[in-house]
Amino acid sequence: MKCKSVLVVLFCLLATFSCTRTPDDPFCRYEPLPASAGIRAGEGAVEITASEDEYFYILEKTGKEATHGRLNTAASVKPGDYDAKINNSAHPVHVRENTLTKCSAGTFLLRGSTDEYYYVLNSLGQELAHNKLGSGLAFFPGKYTVQVNNTPQEFEVKPGAVTELQAGILTVPGTTDEYYYVFDSTGRELAHQKLSGPLAFMPGQRTVKVNGTSATVQIAAGSLAKLTTGALLVHGTTDEYYYVFSATGIELAHQKLNGPLSFVEGDYTVKINNVAMPVKVEAGKTNEYQTATLSVKGIADQYYYVFDHNGTELGHNKLNAPLAFPEGSYSVKVANETRPVDLVAAKTTVLNW
Repeated sequence: MKCKSVLVVLFCLLATFSCTRTPDDPFCRYEPLPASAGIRAGEGAVEITASEDEYFYILEKTGKEATHGRLNTAASVKPGDYDAKINNSAHPVHVRENTLTKCSAGTFLLRGSTDEYYYVLNSLGQELAHNKLGSGLAFFPGKYTVQVNNTPQEFEVKPGAVTELQAGILTVPGTTDEYYYVFDSTGRELAHQKLSGPLAFMPGQRTVKVNGTSATVQIAAGSLAKLTTGALLVHGTTDEYYYVFSATGIELAHQKLNGPLSFVEGDYTVKINNVAMPVKVEAGKTNEYQTATLSVKGIADQYYYVFDHNGTELGHNKLNAPLAFPEGSYSVKVANETRPVDLVAAKTTVLNW
């Protein structure tokens, strides 16, 4: 009988110890409930600490919400096993009667000078939460991925700490009302923005494209990368288009005469009515070029045709309707008659037929 009594006492002591020991959890601990906690009789409480003013949620194992509360304040809940969530990051918690389960979360902050959002993903690539650059988010400790404008970087949240990263900023100054496009090394578009408008990215090398022209830029954390474009402006008096080509003959863009286009600095070719004219684009400048205008006057309902010195047709139009060409010497044919003509930039040459 004496041995049985000793065993009972030992059992009770072990049971008491197991009910009051610190949980096997590096992020949570048990504390006595403060008298001012206002916890309902027969319940315990959970408190999640972090430097952000956000909410945490306590979920039953079925996924049903049991309670929620603000970070750094205690939320009353019945004893049991639960999952705590902050911004969709989860951690298991055990709640005991008249006991405070106090867990430590951490904060992540991505800084950047644009008015854009960053996104935090889990290891499966699923979005957990997002916020504006410069504003923090609370998470349970662990490894995550931050993404801004489709550029990712891994980071780790530690209990009671603030993990801070810096985005780099890209700007592509330009004078036209056009867009620039940013790509990664695989050719995937990451983002686009109007010229002179900034974009935030995680550090790395990116490719910027403007009207088919491109250049690589290196984005560094906390720094501003700038790629300044130049503009072309081809003047003319007709309602026609000019076309811009690369050195390899690929069309890059086209625009109506008197309308500007932006490009990365370089040498290009402009064509008006199939006549090529070399042009140069310089960063931070608008280089302007003048076309000549040809007008063939007549009373018949006929067409006139314009040829180069090799006899290649360059363009045609009805009599009394003008055409634009680069300055140079051409020949004009109406019916069976051909005449030479010299065209001067910024001037209209009239042939009376």
